[in-house]
Amino acid sequence: MSCEYDEEYYYSFRKFILWVMNLLYDMKSTGIDNIPVDSNYILVGNHLNILDAALIANFVDCNLRFMVDNKLYRYKLWESFFKRLGTFGINPEKLDLKAVKTALELSKSYNLVIFPEGKTHRLEENVAFKPGIARLSYISNSIVVPFGINGTYKPFTNLQINFGEPIDFKKIDIRRSEMDSYLEENVRKLQR
Repeated sequence: MSCEYDEEYYYSFRKFILWVMNLLYDMKSTGIDNIPVDSNYILVGNHLNILDAALIANFVDCNLRFMVDNKLYRYKLWESFFKRLGTFGINPEKLDLKAVKTALELSKSYNLVIFPEGKTHRLEENVAFKPGIARLSYISNSIVVPFGINGTYKPFTNLQINFGEPIDFKKIDIRRSEMDSYLEENVRKLQR
């Protein structure tokens, strides 16, 4: 059983899940024009539900690879399914150098989606970001596009995703020690 990214598989599943999502939710976005068309980027935002990935894929249709908690791979069938969809795993409980190396390699050819809270939660819960995404952006020469998701994922409700202004950590005047908190602040503004 293959555990490698399969673009045809991804787009077939994307078509199916978006059909389901469009039946269940009224999905809206703002700031879609903030997503670069001429450079690789990292989408970074809050994480309310496993369906956040489908919400993003509804509005962004190009070369996405998703960083996910290794717990999604606990069963071989799930591991094969999620990896074929373009995910790559991380252990959010520690510094996972293998995941960082994978992210750096993938950022050369793909756009990454990372949920730095490390787990799903309700919108009103405050879950701190795991550090390191700003540094990953800096090292990989990738622009970060922050996003904020609003909604409950209850059927037949509204889901809103707001894409913010791109952040190029090599071009802003900020100390490295403040980069992660700067990114988190930008995401939090978009959740409202």
